[in-house]
Amino acid sequence: MLKRILLFLVISITFFSCEKDDDNNNDNNSDNYNRSEMLIHWADNIIIPAYDAFYDKLITLDSSVDAFINNSNLSNHENLSNSWLECYKYWQHVEMFNIGKAEILYYKEKMNIYPTDQFLIESNIENGNYDIDNNANFDARGFPAIDYMLHGLADNNEDIIEIYNSNSNYYIYLKDLVTSMLGFTTLVIDDWNTYRDEFISSTNNTSTSSINKMTNDFIFYFEKGFRANKIGIPAGVFSAGTTYPEKVEAFYKKNVSKELALEALNACKNFFIGRSFSTQNINNSLLVSENIGLGLGSYLDSLAMSSENNLSNEIFTEFNNAETELNLLNDNFIDQINNNKLQMLYAYDVVQQLVVSFKVDMLASLAISVDYVDADGD
Repeated sequence: MLKRILLFLVISITFFSCEKDDDNNNDNNSDNYNRSEMLIHWADNIIIPAYDAFYDKLITLDSSVDAFINNSNLSNHENLSNSWLECYKYWQHVEMFNIGKAEILYYKEKMNIYPTDQFLIESNIENGNYDIDNNANFDARGFPAIDYMLHGLADNNEDIIEIYNSNSNYYIYLKDLVTSMLGFTTLVIDDWNTYRDEFISSTNNTSTSSINKMTNDFIFYFEKGFRANKIGIPAGVFSAGTTYPEKVEAFYKKNVSKELALEALNACKNFFIGRSFSTQNINNSLLVSENIGLGLGSYLDSLAMSSENNLSNEIFTEFNNAETELNLLNDNFIDQINNNKLQMLYAYDVVQQLVVSFKVDMLASLAISVDYVDADGD
């Protein structure tokens, strides 16, 4: 009987001691951040404005296609190419938002799967019997397919124009590509008119809440869509050193891969610090003092554990380091990989530091679990 009493006392003391320690841990990293206000800021000042601006650029691209169809000269071809690139840069600011209707539609897969399949494109053009919206054409549509249609049909623009003039099916396919992109973008934007209220009201810290899902989507995009697709895969990081320069973004245009990568990095940096979207964000390195709102950076600053370690400042510095390293690369990633792959790998390593900071340090501070399977071994 005495042994039972002693055992009960030991268990009781241990329980209350652990409970006290848990309370202290919560106090050291208590979460009093205004999650609702951050969600409102994300929706109203970042996500929806970015989609609206991207849609406007798609309309401009569509108009440029019409002008080229009506008068296929070198000037209109150049204007169309410029519209494509400008729209592509705006795309870098929305691709990470794979939530809501975008996730349901597999929107980013319909817009930017690369490398594109030139043989499937040519087959579609030849037989004319295709459904561009069918997932069988997932790598024969979107920005990479337009890249091929504008820059990959021949070695020079004069010959490209001649191909269009000799076969009107090329005009039809080009128009269908942009029409499809406009259609899916309209569905995503229209959905935000109703999905917004659901998005901003989901403030809890659960696996299905808006902040947890959006944070995971952001990290997934940065790790897979940015780090792996734009840099790692072409440079041979995941293929035992075998390089795939044909898998760079904007393969046929060739000299804009770095430009698109820098735009995507800038978009990620802006989202992390909660910078409101503006058309001035495009082609523009971060101006720290402008349009800063609630974001993951300020969220980390509000938590004692990450604030004491200056985690948000560390991540911001890593963004700047990544930008510096990317700027050292050739504008043409194909030439960079073929002539000095090592420099590309240096850039990858610096970007990888951000992946670790996001997935390990930031998620631990925010008490958010990773919701996707990592096959890269990071």
